[in-house]
Amino acid sequence: MSARSLDGAAAGAHLDLPISRAVHDLLDAPGATAPSVASIDPVLEDLLSFHPGWMTRSVTTHDPAGGNDDGYRAGVALEGEHRVLFHARGEGRITRIWMTAPRAELDKPDQELWIEIDGHTVFRGSPHDFFEGRGPWRSPLALGIDASSGAFTSYVPFAWSSEAKVRFRGVRIYYQVTYREGPGAASGPTPEELARFMAEDWTAALPARSHRHGPSLGAPLVLATGPATVSGLDLLIPAGRLKDLVVRVGGQPVPASFFFGLASTGTEADGGWTTFRSALHAARAPDASGVGRLATRLPIPLAEGEALSIEVAEGGEIAGIEAAVTLATARPGVRLLAHYRDQEAPGRETTMPFFESDEPLQFVGLLEHLGGGRLGDRLYLEGDEMIRTDGMSYPLQIGTGTEDYYNGGFYFIGAHSNPFSGQLRFIVHDPEDDWRNARFEHSLYRLHVADPIVSRSGMRFGMEAGPTGAYAPLRVRSLGLAYAFSDHRVIGEQKVRARGRRRLARSAVDAERTAPRRRFRLREARGITRIEVQCPPDARGLLLLRAYSAEKTPQTARVRLDGREVGVIHEMLANPVRPLAEDALWIDLLPGECGGGRRPVLEIDATGSPAPWSESSYTLRFFSGPPAPQLTQGPAVKIFDAHDLPGGPFYVNDHSILQLADGRWILTGIFHHEPYRPELEREFVLATAPGPGPERWIEAASPSFSMAPEGFAARAIADERWIWAPHMVRDRDGSLVMVFHVGTHDPDRFGFRIARSRDGIRWAREGGTLFEDICVARDPMLVRLADLWVIYYTRCASRESPRSGVAYRTSLDLVRWSPPAMALTLGPETAMPNSGHTESPFVFERKGWFYLTFTSYPVDYDATFVHRSRSPFAFPPRPIARLRAHAAEWIAEGSDFDKGRLFFTQAGPGKGGVFLQELFGL
Repeated sequence: MSARSLDGAAAGAHLDLPISRAVHDLLDAPGATAPSVASIDPVLEDLLSFHPGWMTRSVTTHDPAGGNDDGYRAGVALEGEHRVLFHARGEGRITRIWMTAPRAELDKPDQELWIEIDGHTVFRGSPHDFFEGRGPWRSPLALGIDASSGAFTSYVPFAWSSEAKVRFRGVRIYYQVTYREGPGAASGPTPEELARFMAEDWTAALPARSHRHGPSLGAPLVLATGPATVSGLDLLIPAGRLKDLVVRVGGQPVPASFFFGLASTGTEADGGWTTFRSALHAARAPDASGVGRLATRLPIPLAEGEALSIEVAEGGEIAGIEAAVTLATARPGVRLLAHYRDQEAPGRETTMPFFESDEPLQFVGLLEHLGGGRLGDRLYLEGDEMIRTDGMSYPLQIGTGTEDYYNGGFYFIGAHSNPFSGQLRFIVHDPEDDWRNARFEHSLYRLHVADPIVSRSGMRFGMEAGPTGAYAPLRVRSLGLAYAFSDHRVIGEQKVRARGRRRLARSAVDAERTAPRRRFRLREARGITRIEVQCPPDARGLLLLRAYSAEKTPQTARVRLDGREVGVIHEMLANPVRPLAEDALWIDLLPGECGGGRRPVLEIDATGSPAPWSESSYTLRFFSGPPAPQLTQGPAVKIFDAHDLPGGPFYVNDHSILQLADGRWILTGIFHHEPYRPELEREFVLATAPGPGPERWIEAASPSFSMAPEGFAARAIADERWIWAPHMVRDRDGSLVMVFHVGTHDPDRFGFRIARSRDGIRWAREGGTLFEDICVARDPMLVRLADLWVIYYTRCASRESPRSGVAYRTSLDLVRWSPPAMALTLGPETAMPNSGHTESPFVFERKGWFYLTFTSYPVDYDATFVHRSRSPFAFPPRPIARLRAHAAEWIAEGSDFDKGRLFFTQAGPGKGGVFLQELFGL
């Protein structure tokens, strides 16, 4: 990256009231900088919402006996000539794949990587093609051996609803698959969003800097004060003073070289500087005038009274500083934890603590400086990371080597920088005589932006020094970064021992080499374990922790709470050497589910487990949490008038709204002359409106949408008795896709088709019927999770039990679809042949929750119910709110469903058009 690319300036951004106050406070503060205002990238925004349902884990080729014999494992199973590297069930998302072997081995022909999601192959071919950009994905999502410094690395996200599998045929490899599972784990940025975030020159969006009075001992330079969130920070400093600067976040002091990603001491021969840009940090080595640049876009939430400042650790005033700060809205209840440590390797078989906290958190980055090892020796890089969450002894993430954690291989090829990892500096002191008497320094970083490590009740991140942790001498400086959340706290715990026939076992956990062997009693069977849950009345969440034996796998169980499906536990990796292990599942508790003498029953159903289900004990940990939202709706504003069109009156029913690339909006939907005749609905109207969007339409004096000159987006063709409920989305290539219902003579064989458009005006059908389904299946909508398409639609539970529900299917290509599964099934009182209680389903995600809305016309024509869940694949039958609306479709200010203003449209026969209302409370 050229130094020039670090010097761009950007225009200002929207200034809302909370930021306005923060800016006013800053301008009045003595010694403070004058901030600019900007938004936070959506990829980073997601890190500021807590995701307690995510169980973040890895499957690796670590030594199961705790030594240094990492790598070359057979995988979790064998299928013919393929090794199964990874096999998961339930909901989840692969966030990272890393693998390596000697280059001569990797270059051998006839090797194959095979990735399968929900029963569909997403990639099958050469590993070189996959990682080196000759497959569907390019750099920086996929990196070859040279780019990643000794290993293949992929951050291509693969989300699944029910099952995922990674197979490999070829030479023996080291590998790591990092993933998350549990409610909501499939959510996150698409490959395109992640690639854009990783590749963009974010430094160009930082505002112009201004000269500041430099800090001195006892007189810090205040950069920002709360309540606000620092979204960007840019400094020019005298390069020789890098070692003297400290950044203080609240009460946490951090050396500036670490805070800005250099991971150096500032006392090195090069002053600790290099030019680089990662996804979060950037620096420019000193220019001819001796000035260096430091920048970050790491969001830094500041509470009321907290400050972000620069201090001088030693020496006099630092003159000539230039600074720029951008601010975003405050994030109440969110704090940045910045844990800096400077320690010597202990010289015994253990892990060095890099980060420790008892708070609910999401870990987002580690920076490390290594130096002071033995002459000519880099064995310290053999140390493995061990990451424990939620008080478990068993690390859910355990690595295969220090350079492997940082996405390199075989001690790295050299200095390099990638968006999420790198070795910025590799210094060889006394390199003569083939490095026999050399000492080495490393500046390393790994950013967990795409794969944050989530813990609900504390985390312990440790790293070995050398093969077993006993390497010495070695000096290790590190900075761990995480976001802590104050709205989830442990409020109780219930311990349950396995019952029935048990056997005595003895084992250590699969962790440090010196982990002690323990005695534990164990039950193994295929059956249902029932636990009466003694939860406090104010409990909002439950963490189910299991201690078990991993001697035999795979082990699988479906988990239910009072009959509702709440998740799947699946363990793929066997360890007959040290089988004692732990796992966990998060369960959201519904309002009123606890207290008042109620004791819900938890069922762990392992009747279908391939290997016997193993259980030694369970811990049920109860958490407080924010209450369910209280929703209200604003007044209805007509945005499209169908009543007074020439030849009217007409009506619009199920409809869809989408913004085009040029800023205009299009609306299409069922269109017919009054009165209501669903069997004659054979046209989709086409209307357009100017930007910016719903925030303007809600205030307009007349309807914002008008009939397009083309009149209609689609008309039924010969084999379509009627067409209903179009829903539009944008595909990966920028084209627009419309999915719609097709009527047939058989109510148990209603179908779905798609049409495609480049401009939103001219639409052409693509292919034939996607699939057919029962109970007058209708009202489809499409969502995309990573590369996984999900279609939701109205359908009953089954022909035998026609309870109203919402079904879903998944696809990778919009052509081949999975079998149906139910995202929601209502009670027996809703049974009817056409699933009339769950019409017009719509799913959207906001601040870590998925919301499902649908209309229940048997209750009332304008009865729309709102359900919410951490998972997009399982919604509880109890709603959180009821709205006055029919066939609601949802849009957000700026298309930002996470933090923009939220609106819904509604329509239907007799209404005379389409109406817009704002929703409050989310």
